[in-house]
This record gives sequence, structure tokens and C-alpha cells, in this order.
Amino acid sequence: MIINKFKNYRIDYIIIFIAVLLSIFWGLYNLKTFDKLKINYEGKFYNQLLYADLYATWSTADEVKKNLEKKQFTESIPEYKRFLLPSIIVGFYYYIIDKEIFEHKDHKSQNVIKEKNYKFGLLIFQILFYYSSLFFFSRELKKKISYNLYLLILFFLALEPSLLQWHSSFWSESIFLSLMLILFSLLLKKSTRNFINILIGIIIGLMFAQRAVSFLYILPVFLYVMLVYEKKIKVFSLILVGYLFIILSIGYNNYKKTDSFFFLSYIHQYYSYYHYFAPSLLADKKKISKSQAKKILLEEEKIWIKENKIDINVINDLNKNIKYRNKIFLREVLNNPSYFIGKVIKRIIVMCIIHPKWVHNHFSHDRTNPEIKKDPKKYYQKGLLKNVPYSVFIYVFVIVGVFKFFNKIFIKKKYTEFDKFLLFNIFSILYFVLISGMWGNPKYFSPCMISLSLFFSMGFSELKKKYFNKIN
Repeated sequence: MIINKFKNYRIDYIIIFIAVLLSIFWGLYNLKTFDKLKINYEGKFYNQLLYADLYATWSTADEVKKNLEKKQFTESIPEYKRFLLPSIIVGFYYYIIDKEIFEHKDHKSQNVIKEKNYKFGLLIFQILFYYSSLFFFSRELKKKISYNLYLLILFFLALEPSLLQWHSSFWSESIFLSLMLILFSLLLKKSTRNFINILIGIIIGLMFAQRAVSFLYILPVFLYVMLVYEKKIKVFSLILVGYLFIILSIGYNNYKKTDSFFFLSYIHQYYSYYHYFAPSLLADKKKISKSQAKKILLEEEKIWIKENKIDINVINDLNKNIKYRNKIFLREVLNNPSYFIGKVIKRIIVMCIIHPKWVHNHFSHDRTNPEIKKDPKKYYQKGLLKNVPYSVFIYVFVIVGVFKFFNKIFIKKKYTEFDKFLLFNIFSILYFVLISGMWGNPKYFSPCMISLSLFFSMGFSELKKKYFNKIN
């Protein structure tokens, strides 16, 4: 019996083992090639491996490390600025190994992230965390579907390149995907135990701490609870308890640091849809350039700030300014709805391009490059269309899988508990596309890839059955 069990599990272990090794080697390559100090177009030093948004994460992490040297852990947690859990993990790691994150360059006038300061340990942590999460998810998955379909899904989640790239980099996606897999494992369990349902809420809360985009991800989970659980109110309540435990802890910590109780960071709220999209809407409406439209909006805002005596360094005034910006964005949307809808559709299409080299391409980005001022879209989307053939390949199987699923539940009207889980995954994809689609960045599509793996595997299995088996 032990030998038969080993035979059944051997392929699973081999897939995960190969994926772990590949992630480690890829991580070593990135460290060796890109963990270097360079000089940007403004003559300032930067670490090529940890530039742009990652610099902000590691700056906050440096605060965490220094706080831990003087204070207790709970007092060392920073307010939720742009990144919370990623900064805590990095700061705690460097506190444990007792190494510095930053160094001074150019006569101590500039702080830069150090080269070769044991970053590999962080990569090992997130690689093992992801594949441990995948292992637990696969154990639950195997109970619900055929063995061949299970292996296809496992292979996709372990080795698909656009997912694999995150584990060998320091972006927040790898740990976020790991938390998603843990959440999916717990949902598949359909446990009646109070602890498990509270844990589901805690995981959703931690997903928010890892990436602010999942602030309302509890909604698709609640939809799944409505479909699956008999004691809905009890399960709702327990999940909410776990979720609120994390969310209220974040709010209370923010209050202790800023004297203001909030969940979603003010940076996310201030630099929201207004900042990124209102100028485009106004520019199209007035048939002027985006820079001219931006200038008009800034002048309007300055007048409003002066008339209302707003000081954005005061939290109450900052809240008023955020409300003003949201109001102006809504005004521009209502003034130009057709352009807005068209822009959203285009951005969503770009977001949904599967980009296996996003991380690698980012290493060559420099925000001080003059090309960005001329045409940021051209600069950041350079080479994006090269990923279209690969995306089409993936989506062909996904579409077949989705059609098979809808045919089963709506036409044949047959569905299992796993079909309800598939429906939840459709809710999950729609959630991330609707929340992040306006940014048109393939990076934000990465959480959807977990859900796509299920439909891709179903489609692949269906086409193989139809065509390949006939040939044989």
C-alpha cells in the first residue's frame, strides 16, 4: 500500500521539486545579474534589482528594522502607507540576520539599497511559502477532480512562466499568490469548524495587508459562501470576525501612528483614479493635450484649496481633498462616458495580456529616462505585443474550459460542489479585472492566473480528449 501511495504522489512531488529548483536558480540569476548599483539619468545611484515601487517598500522596511532594535514588535509596525506586510517581512528578516538594508553613497548624501546583503534568504522564504501553499491546495484539489485534471492544474500553477517569475523577484505578488492558494484550500475544505472559518477571514485580511487591491475581496468569498454553505449566517459571521481582526488591527495601528483611524492608506486614496485618469478624460472632451488638461485640473484644485483653506498635512483637510478629487473624477466620467468606457475596455485588454517577462523587463526601466516624459505608454509597454501569441495560446484553452463549464451548469443543469468553486473563481477574476483594469498593467492580472489555471486545464483536457484521442 505504501508503494502504491508513493506512485500516486511521485509525479506531484517531482513537479513541485523541479519548480522549486527552477525558482531558486532563477532567483540566483536575478541576484547575480541585477543586484547592482547604477546611476540614473538624474545622476543618482539606485539598486537595479529594487527600484521604483520596491524602493518604497524597502525604505519602510528599514524603518521597521530600526524600530525593532528599540521597540516591541507591535510598536514597530508602520502605518499602512503604500505597502504594509511586504515591508514588515523584509524589515523583520533583516532584523533577524542583523544586516543593514541601506548604505550611503556619494559622500553620504544619498541612501541606496545595498548590494549583496543576503537578499537570497528572502527569496528562499517566498519560494518555499508559495510551493508549500500550492502543495496544500493540491491536496484539497485532488479530492474534488480527476487525477489527470489535477496534475494539469498543478503543473500550470507550479511552472507557468508568468507565475514563476514572481518567486525569483521581490515584488509583492509571490506572497500574495501564496495567501490566495491557502484561502482556496480552506474554501475547498468546506469545513464547519469555527477555527477554519475564522482563519479564512484572517487570510483575506492578510491579503489586504500584502496588497491593498484586495480590500473588498471578502465580497466574492461571501458569494461563494452563499452558494456552498448551509449555515450561511454562522459562516459569514466567523469569516467576518477573522477579517475584522486584521482590518481593525491595521486601523488601530494607523490611529496610534497618525491619530487618524483608517484602513485604506491615504496615498492609495489620494493618488487614485482622479490622479491617473481625470486628465485623459478632460483632454478628450476638450480636444487638448493630456498635459494641458492636467494643468487645468491642477489650477482648479489650487483655487479650491485656497478658497477652502486646505492643508493636506492635516488629516481632516486631506480627507476633504480626497473627496474633492473623487468628485471631480466622477464629473469627468459623467461628462465623457463613451470615452471612459472605451478607455476602460482598452486598459482591461492590455491588463489581460499574459506577460512572462514583466519582471525581467522592469529591471531595465528608469523613471528618470527622458523617453518617459515624451511617451510613457510607449516606454512602459515596449515589447508588450510580443506576448500576444503566448496569451492567445493560453486563452484558447481557457475559453474552451469556460464554455464546457457553462454548458454543464446552464444547459445540462448539472453541477457539483467543485463547479460552485469554479463559479467563485469567475467572481475572483471579475473582481481583480474591475478593480485593477483601469491601470492596464499585466502585473495586476497575476492573481487571475490561479483561477485561469482551472479553466485552462479543463480546456486542455477537453481538446485532448476530442482530437488527440481520435488520432490514436
